Amino acid sequence: MRRCGMNYFNYFTEVENEFVKRRGSHLLVSPLDWSLIESWKQRGIPLHLVLRGINTSFDGYDKRAARGRKINTLFFCQQEVEALYLEYIEARVGGDFRPGTNGKANGNGHEMDAAPFAKARLLEFLRERQTALENLGQTCTDDWPLAETFARAAARLRQLLDEAQTASLVDTEALEQDLTITEEFLLDGLKQSLGAEALVKLEKESHKQLRSFREKMGKEIYEQTVGNYIARRLREQYQVPRLSLFYL
Repeated sequence: MRRCGMNYFNYFTEVENEFVKRRGSHLLVSPLDWSLIESWKQRGIPLHLVLRGINTSFDGYDKRAARGRKINTLFFCQQEVEALYLEYIEARVGGDFRPGTNGKANGNGHEMDAAPFAKARLLEFLRERQTALENLGQTCTDDWPLAETFARAAARLRQLLDEAQTASLVDTEALEQDLTITEEFLLDGLKQSLGAEALVKLEKESHKQLRSFREKMGKEIYEQTVGNYIARRLREQYQVPRLSLFYL
């Protein structure tokens, strides 16, 4: 089994950051959690599978958990990570390029087309996005945290590209989920770079633009639309490409 191309420090940082973000607490992971991350890295479990497992575990927990209860350990996500890794190994045993499932919605509420993507075009798409993010990182000479965000996102895409190139089966639904997680990571970095004051101004702008539609929209839809507007404006300002396969 080919080992993960990411060094241990970066692997640990990515896993810890994703877990802390989803937990909603700034407390760092415990030494026991640290050991679990180390075992995942030593076994060669790809980073994107661990990140997907964390998000899937929290998504399921959020739907049924009592208000205010927190997940205190990364071990809560272990079974999901192990299940994804087993599927990953089985998919590499044999077979061909596999599209997303028939009309099954992804995490964004979109439906993945059952028609297969051309694998060459898919690889080209990932390579283009990886290069774009690397170039953005190199231009952020006056904003080191943002440059690091772009570099880390590019590294994630590089791993996804490597996996897609060598896999006998490419599950585009799973890949879309991995890309969505990376887009959310990028968006968090863009917001931090923009700063709290400028972000408040952007939020006010979004409310102003949507003012005439607010009464006709439910609260959840309205808040989601505001978030989408802010995300679009940030991507335009920083010239960040969309990573979703719907832009392929």
